[in-house]
Amino acid sequence: MVDAAAAQRALLELLGLERELVEADYVRRSDALERVADAVRRLGEIGSPRGILLRAAEELGTSSEFDRVLIGEVCEDGLCARGLWSGVGAPGAGAAVLEELRGAPIPLEYPSIEDEVVRRQRAEIVPAQATRSRAAPRLSAALGWTHYAVAAIVVQGRTVGLLHADAAGRQLDALDAEVIARYAEGLAGVFERAVLREMLRLHHHELRSGVAWMSARLGALSSGGGEWTAPVDGTGRAGVEALTARELEVLRLLARGQTNLEIARALVVREGTIKYHVKNILRKLGARSRADAVSRYARSGPEPAR
Repeated sequence: MVDAAAAQRALLELLGLERELVEADYVRRSDALERVADAVRRLGEIGSPRGILLRAAEELGTSSEFDRVLIGEVCEDGLCARGLWSGVGAPGAGAAVLEELRGAPIPLEYPSIEDEVVRRQRAEIVPAQATRSRAAPRLSAALGWTHYAVAAIVVQGRTVGLLHADAAGRQLDALDAEVIARYAEGLAGVFERAVLREMLRLHHHELRSGVAWMSARLGALSSGGGEWTAPVDGTGRAGVEALTARELEVLRLLARGQTNLEIARALVVREGTIKYHVKNILRKLGARSRADAVSRYARSGPEPAR
């Protein structure tokens, strides 16, 4: 017959072990989410959108239990790899893999899990080698994934990118999904704020340029400089008249603060085509930058009839 006191001691030991496991899980989760919050804060201190994207993969990798982190942009033809951090393998191996992935976009189409994450904007744990796995074959082959986590980077309701991460030698769990989801949300927030600050800075520069030009013209008129006549070099009306109808369309959208990708989507062309038009616009207007081109366009007066 089982001794009642021994049975009670065994039960208390089991309860103690259960309590320790619960506490360990709580500590692990609290620590993981705190480190993610710190990583997001560090990203926010960078300021520039480009700098944030360059550091995004590394910050998540060094602040989590993940061994590799990939950041990709949702582009016209699929997912374009932008950055890869690796804490395992030989030095330089990550750069070689990133170069391979940059060779062509990864398709975002049914039945891949990446396509679903883009549409449903949620984090997923993906068993890459399971039967009928929906993992992206190119990503799994290039990175040798067995399990990985993926989360959507959502800006103003639109999925602009994906975060992928894995950990060598272990299966990912619900906490890994929560970590990558929290980080993707934080990354989207700091990136959006950085873009808005950049746009405000550009608009402020354009406004100051316009005010300086207007002050100069008013000064010339008040000192008897005569009536205003439009400049005839490439920085004024002559430069605008040299633009094609398509280049004018692109310039108008630039003046609204839209990016190359947004303009490409609006005009239903490739982003590379927009880059080509922007290069021609800068050359014809004699402008040093996009903001300078917009400023010269704003100062050139009414557009000519086409």
